[in-house]
Amino acid sequence: MLGGGLSGLAAAWELARSGVEVTLVEKSAELGGLAGSFTREGHVYPLGYHHILGRDRVLLEFLDRIGALPSVRWRRVKMLFRVREGLYDLGHPVDFLRFPMALADKLRFARLMLRAFFKSDWSDWNERSARELIDGWAGPGVRAAIFEPLTRLKFELSCEEVSGAWLGARLHFREGSSAFGYIPGANWTQVLCQGVERLVREAGVRVVAPAELSRLEAQGGRVVAAHTADGQRLAADLFVSTIPTEVLTRLLPDEAEALAGVRYSALLSVICSTRQDLGREFYWMNLPTLDRAACGVFDLTSLNPTLGPAGERAINFVTHLNGRHRPLFALSDEELIARYREDFAAIFGFPLEAKWWNVARVAMYSPVLVKGYRNPPPRSPVHGNLWFAGNYRTFPSIVSTGTALGSGVETARAVLAGSGA
Repeated sequence: MLGGGLSGLAAAWELARSGVEVTLVEKSAELGGLAGSFTREGHVYPLGYHHILGRDRVLLEFLDRIGALPSVRWRRVKMLFRVREGLYDLGHPVDFLRFPMALADKLRFARLMLRAFFKSDWSDWNERSARELIDGWAGPGVRAAIFEPLTRLKFELSCEEVSGAWLGARLHFREGSSAFGYIPGANWTQVLCQGVERLVREAGVRVVAPAELSRLEAQGGRVVAAHTADGQRLAADLFVSTIPTEVLTRLLPDEAEALAGVRYSALLSVICSTRQDLGREFYWMNLPTLDRAACGVFDLTSLNPTLGPAGERAINFVTHLNGRHRPLFALSDEELIARYREDFAAIFGFPLEAKWWNVARVAMYSPVLVKGYRNPPPRSPVHGNLWFAGNYRTFPSIVSTGTALGSGVETARAVLAGSGA
């Protein structure tokens, strides 16, 4: 098993509990990947915003398996849009009517959301763009007012470049209208990662971590061994890769053609703690005017009031970038924090007084879901004993902790069926 994120953990567990001898190799000392955590002043925080979705069946199943599901609590939170210095909750009738968009377009938007809700299969939109979807179902006015800013926030791409299947699936899922889950007195992603790691170890998986892969050894159309930077040679009959495709193709260049369609966005996630009152209750604030360094601001304690010390708020500034080559990604921590301080003052009207900051940079965050995106096959067409898992194989679903876990389980079951194990 190459990679110890949630996909790797889920695949390792599924294989091991079926009687397969599994060795898992992970670069970091801690397992869990992007669902990781950090500690400040004795309190544990997520690296970035994470929430439990009631429709995320696979995530709920794993929370149940590790005994954490009874502890989950659900809250209705506010998602705001900041447009022309105004804040709007599009789920609230009064704010929706106030939102700067023509009344006819508001009716078209409501029709779009209703129509998307009743369509669950979006495979017929795989080759079509988000622009075609929005213009055809709602009109250019709705696209210009809402969706063009949102696709640029997410991918730094226009609706014409983004997958219509992905956007349709997201509209169908209606993430912002659902209650979000959390675990009181804990950072739930840490509970999940530790619980799934426990399942993996109890199933007999051998964990090699921290251990950075240096190369993959192939012979006769098969991968025969993984080599680590500290000199270990780990031979195996089957390999499941859950590492980013860019990393895999550096280790195994013959896979480049099969994985050529996967390109990663980058993520900046900066969290600070403050005792200030923000003046408006919200969990998720989108900044679609595209004039700020941040794409969004999250008040993490609005979802989980027990996160951190009493009386303190954990504020998460988030920026999605088209790739790690973007200039913002190269800024120093001090320069980046200064930019987010400017954002805060412009949004809330007063300077931010932060106790501490944590800066996380994810160079390969999630696949850029362009028009025509296709999931790579679960099995390599080049090396017959190499399999793939990860969120780059879950299109057009919303990328989440649940899809990562589900991809690992799905690939493990394909391995069992394909290998006769």
